[in-house]
Amino acid sequence: MNIAILNLLILSYSLILGIIFAQVLITAPVVFKVLDVRNASNFLRKIFPRYYLLILLITLIALLISYLFFKIEDFYFALAAVSFAFIGFIIIPLTNAAKDRGWETLFKFLHNLSVFNTIAIFIISIIQIVRVTNL
Repeated sequence: MNIAILNLLILSYSLILGIIFAQVLITAPVVFKVLDVRNASNFLRKIFPRYYLLILLITLIALLISYLFFKIEDFYFALAAVSFAFIGFIIIPLTNAAKDRGWETLFKFLHNLSVFNTIAIFIISIIQIVRVTNL
């Protein structure tokens, strides 16, 4: 196995973990402490599409690397991460629309789906870092 390719895949999944950690541990908690509800909402509406788009782009890189250089299992893990990131990206406008219209049940469902997607991507990233470092 080419060490540069291996490191690139590990870097991809590590970046994803870093982005998720930054969002969950730094950005989200601080936003509600510093900004009022309206400004916090405006900020989050701008940041979350970018958050999921960045994760989607990085998972696409991991998918390509996995497809070209790794086992089929690694490809499927990467494909799952891409799928969760894509779903997260496309539900952002739906989540915002549900909130704007006062559809609390749909909003909660979509928000929980977004949280689930983030957790799934996080777990896949950890699994893949462990898997490929044990090759």
